[in-house]
Amino acid sequence: MVEPNNDDVMGLMEKNIRTYHYYVEVIDGDQMLGYVSIAAESEIVIDSANWEGRILGSDYLVWGLNHRKIQLRFQDGTIAEVVVRSGGKIICRTP
Repeated sequence: MVEPNNDDVMGLMEKNIRTYHYYVEVIDGDQMLGYVSIAAESEIVIDSANWEGRILGSDYLVWGLNHRKIQLRFQDGTIAEVVVRSGGKIICRTP
């Protein structure tokens, strides 16, 4: 995990909040597609919370991931199943 900062990231700064940045591996089915940076308004805890974030950049569009369920592998090895929405918004809901 990268420490929080006050960068203006995809509108998050408009809310005057801190953002947390992560560099994650993107997995679609059994295929590793590459890496993306994501930003979230709070620290992401994979096993215990619902969270939302945003993919920074547009690689997810090149890979055709809009409105699809994918997996993100974080640097500590944990994997989250997320849905990619328009604009790169990612949503994770734990059962």
